[in-house]
Amino acid sequence: MNNQLRNLFFIWSMILLSIILTVIPVPDLLEQYRLPWLKMTVIFFSIFNISLIGIISVWFSGLILDIMTGGLMGENALILAVLSYLSYRFRFQIRVYPMWQIMLVVLMLLSLGELISLWINGVSGTMFFNIYDWINVGIAVLVWPIFMRVLEKMQSLFVE
Repeated sequence: MNNQLRNLFFIWSMILLSIILTVIPVPDLLEQYRLPWLKMTVIFFSIFNISLIGIISVWFSGLILDIMTGGLMGENALILAVLSYLSYRFRFQIRVYPMWQIMLVVLMLLSLGELISLWINGVSGTMFFNIYDWINVGIAVLVWPIFMRVLEKMQSLFVE
């Protein structure tokens, strides 16, 4: 199998794994602190591995997540498409930043995703502000360096 096919298989397996991590049942205590795995995965692959992931494929994976979570259809698809576009658009600038600045960019992108979700819920009439969503954004930013290194290591082992 050539490298491009292995890379494509790796990307989609990581996207499916992040969807599974998002919908897998956990105890009620941990349910509140569920990290936005799919958003983090999309941001990573949009910045650091752009060859085989695009806005349409991210939108499709967001629709799969909407179906699996039973939420408003298209909400996660729109959020992931916006995050993917912005990450892809500024990928060359983000790549050269030191880690703490990359973490700030991830904080801004994940916060934008939460603001879009809040806006969509407000427009649909089901506005519910949940502080745990914003706590999860903060935790995701703190976990980002580990998450990024693990994905880079897995990609180097799997693709090469």
